Amino acid sequence: MVFRSKPHDISALACWHGIRDYLTSAASCNRAQGNEMKFMSWLVCCVSLLLCHLAIAANEPVVDIYLLRHGKTMFNTTNQVQGWSDTPLTAAGVAGAQAAGRGLASIPFIAVHSSDLGRARSTARIVLAQGRQQQLPVQEDERLREWNYGSFEGRPDAEMWTPLFARQGMQFDPQWGNWPEFTSKMSDSAIAQAIHDADPRGWAETYPQITTRLRAAMQDIVDKAMVAGGGNVLVVSHGGAILTILEVLLPGQAKHSDIPNSSITVLRYQHGQYHLLKVGDVSYQRQP
Repeated sequence: MVFRSKPHDISALACWHGIRDYLTSAASCNRAQGNEMKFMSWLVCCVSLLLCHLAIAANEPVVDIYLLRHGKTMFNTTNQVQGWSDTPLTAAGVAGAQAAGRGLASIPFIAVHSSDLGRARSTARIVLAQGRQQQLPVQEDERLREWNYGSFEGRPDAEMWTPLFARQGMQFDPQWGNWPEFTSKMSDSAIAQAIHDADPRGWAETYPQITTRLRAAMQDIVDKAMVAGGGNVLVVSHGGAILTILEVLLPGQAKHSDIPNSSITVLRYQHGQYHLLKVGDVSYQRQP
């Protein structure tokens, strides 16, 4: 087996060898130079360590994650609860996915990950076709699924959401116009728990179940991309799941954001930290 060092591994090794050689040389100098020599050795060590850190940071891979919500579906159109239940893309949904593909066509992806639900898989394939990157395999991952709404799946949205909105003294808007106000009054964890408690069969996921799988999925995606040397990664998921990913990775930064169908949200992973670059972007759909 051949071990291949990454560029930042080589830089670090060179730095440490330089420090070691200098200290060895300093130790062999005339002891009469005393404190002055000790101070100079300490100073050179500090500078060398700083340069090592900068060299490693400069070579750290960067991963840009393009989180894409699937195109519009039948249940999105008929206002029915759609989590783990699945319906196909409508004509408008296909058009939205095609627009997303055109908007992403110039971006070279190193990997594509998708929820294993049909609406996400279809969106991923449409997007890749627009960008002429059909050769990239779509890596399906059930952990990227939408929230599981249990026995509310397929029921009218109003049946599940009206009681939750009423608790906050609000009326449920089927067009989600007052969603930011609602989420300012009720946290994601409280929403998930309320749905779970209201589900007569107890099938709906709890918030810890949702966040655990989404966090693990994102960690695996980033780890693979880092091993590959960084690059652009496409991740096709769902509206609620994407908002939860953002809340888990960047608490509070996108809490009241809207994630429309076929919208793009971009995260950058660098130096062990996530940075939010775009949220729910649909600007490419307005391009000619």
